[in-house]
Amino acid sequence: MYARVVTLVLILAFIECIQSFDSRNVVFTIVSQPEPYHASVAKRLKQDIENQVLQLENRYPKTHITHEDFPVAGAWTILPLLAPLTSRYKRTEVRWVLFVETHTAVRVDKLIEALAAADKQEDVMWIGYPLSDEEPTIIHHFTFYEELEEEGGFTYPNFASGFAMRIELIEILLKQIESGQRRLEADFSIDPAFELAQLVYGGGSDPGPLLTPDLSFCIVSGDNCATYPRQFGVCGSAIPEDSIFFAVKTWTGFHQTRARVVKKTWGRHVSHLQFFSDKDDPTLPAISTGIPNSKTGHCAKTMAILRMVLKRIQHMPHIKWIFLADDDTILGVQRLCEVLSCYRGGDDVTVLGERYGYGYGKKETAAKGYDYITGGGGTVLSVGAARQLSSCSCGAGAARAPDDMTLGACAHHRLNLTMTHSPLFHQARPQDYAREVLARDRPVSFHRHSSPEPVKVYSTWFQHDDLALKKTRRRDEL
Repeated sequence: MYARVVTLVLILAFIECIQSFDSRNVVFTIVSQPEPYHASVAKRLKQDIENQVLQLENRYPKTHITHEDFPVAGAWTILPLLAPLTSRYKRTEVRWVLFVETHTAVRVDKLIEALAAADKQEDVMWIGYPLSDEEPTIIHHFTFYEELEEEGGFTYPNFASGFAMRIELIEILLKQIESGQRRLEADFSIDPAFELAQLVYGGGSDPGPLLTPDLSFCIVSGDNCATYPRQFGVCGSAIPEDSIFFAVKTWTGFHQTRARVVKKTWGRHVSHLQFFSDKDDPTLPAISTGIPNSKTGHCAKTMAILRMVLKRIQHMPHIKWIFLADDDTILGVQRLCEVLSCYRGGDDVTVLGERYGYGYGKKETAAKGYDYITGGGGTVLSVGAARQLSSCSCGAGAARAPDDMTLGACAHHRLNLTMTHSPLFHQARPQDYAREVLARDRPVSFHRHSSPEPVKVYSTWFQHDDLALKKTRRRDEL
């Protein structure tokens, strides 16, 4: 009788163990960057997660910082992480993988509750805060799933809030990619959250699971939040505005339009501003690069600008940064100075802006994939980085080669430089992004002149802070 009771207790304990859910069933994956500031933020987040799990369960969780544990190119798109995660955790007690950014706050107790609830629903394969497009947008390749309107539309996770996937879904997706059944439609990685959701869904006759909305993955902090994005703070005082040289790429056809908008808006608040064009124009002022205008690419012009700026600042030791802008870049100068307080300028090597990727979404090109800073939102170069990149060449068709992609390919394949991503820089217009994305923090830049017209975009997003910068500079001069 006693033996039967013991056996029954052991069976019940085994069943309870199988049915229970705790941190042993979760892999915490922090999508990080090797740049010192971002690496330090990732390290603090990892320590915070580990401390919470230790306090709750008296054990260490499975926690990874991607640039250290899975140092593969394009890890930020998630796709290159599928193979190492599957290899390490297939046929283990792991049931879910959580992906968070370095600025994502995680409350482990609430997260375990959310994942335990999702784990009980067999049809729920991945969860997160749902974003959606109100209309087709360029950053999503104008892809719009009308067939899903009755189901609430196509949704994709807000990466800044984190999201979680079953390990089974990761294994399935990896097999589909390796077999060629799933692949990104475009060669470019622009918005990894949208593109991942697009890849998982697939569409057609064999669609995959849509994201299951879970509002414990929050946009702002609340009592019931398992995760939420932390704001990007400053790392001490904002850097001096006059430590930045602003180089604007233009041409004669835009001297009286786009270039004048720059001078009317953010250009009023900078000390070192130079327009570079196909012809001299002392009224801007603009100087000629000696490169004829081309409708696309502009690599030869950008390389000429970079070398001309480096020559100009040789005897200006207070210049620590170079900001390369298009003539339709809409910029917040004060916000840029605040953000740069977290990064290393001068002779250190820093390349900062909005990161895009090329080649990561297809099996045949993944090994040759690389990151680049998309130029429309502005490219920030430390002087040291600018010196190294000035040795790059545009190759065949130099005038029309894409400047930002050429610099990215050269940085990755020849110079071994890392592009540093900031979500505060934007290649497109405000209306091209989900409202929740822009609500996260104060942006640094937007791009393109359209409706609403650029002066209104500037006054809405940046003018107030830049006027405060101007007042501060006047006080310092008195």
